[in-house]
Amino acid sequence: MLKLIENELIKIFKRKNVYILLVIGVLIIIIYNLFEKFSSYNIDINMQYQRAYNNDRMLLENYDELNIDDSYEEIEERIKLEEYAINNKIQYNIFLNTTNKNVQLPSDARIILLKLFDNFDIIIIFILIYLSSTIVTEEYSVGTIKHLLAKPHSRTQILFSKIITNIFIIAIVIGFITLFQYLLGGLLFGFDSYNLDAIIYNSSDKTIETIELTKYMIKLITAKIPLYIVLSLISLTFGIITNNIALDILVSLGIYIILKSYDVSKYLYSYLIIIYCITIIILLLLLTVIFNKKDIKNL
Repeated sequence: MLKLIENELIKIFKRKNVYILLVIGVLIIIIYNLFEKFSSYNIDINMQYQRAYNNDRMLLENYDELNIDDSYEEIEERIKLEEYAINNKIQYNIFLNTTNKNVQLPSDARIILLKLFDNFDIIIIFILIYLSSTIVTEEYSVGTIKHLLAKPHSRTQILFSKIITNIFIIAIVIGFITLFQYLLGGLLFGFDSYNLDAIIYNSSDKTIETIELTKYMIKLITAKIPLYIVLSLISLTFGIITNNIALDILVSLGIYIILKSYDVSKYLYSYLIIIYCITIIILLLLLTVIFNKKDIKNL
């Protein structure tokens, strides 16, 4: 199995498209950070929070009469955060899951890092879908799958070596983007803001919690992984069934848009994590059956 994984890693690291996607991702991150840096300006933050609080209280009190895009829960969350900011004289942006459009708060390295997946999730998704849709399908399209299956390895071992490799590469990409943003944000905005805690709204008991920045990022990344694994397995399954990379990519992007509505990382604590884990087990079983029964004689 280890030899199979090593071979898969060598194949991926030889792909120019992976590096091209990474370079594009890096450029997007740099441009975003520069825009945030030069669009930040001095404002009365306390006044902004107070104005936002007054506006959100009005929206909540008249919610049934107004046509509002934000959900009742989102407004309720903002009010709690605004109250916390006002009472504690917070001088920086603490909005993570929902944003008040009436508030103008300057960016810092900390808030951009905390919103890493909100801002740059699409970079990881494109790389994930590209790898998932090609790691098996290309073997069929060029015929190398026959040579691979002729070696003394079971189909299940071959399949799982590709799945493990895919997940490993995604973990590397997440780590790289997180580290790059940490360093870039620190250089542009200063590293001081990283000393501040993450302030989050716990939707289960409707309270405000503070979490040390590193611990929050670990929890955030951990909560994101189930979605990425599910999307990767779906893309792999569809690719094996259709042998069509372009169609697989389009379908996978569509599925991502749907799954994003059920992103368990938004509040870190969610029963959806259990559902995602069950889905992963089902997809692994389904993918194994499909791959083992795949006919390669006519390829």
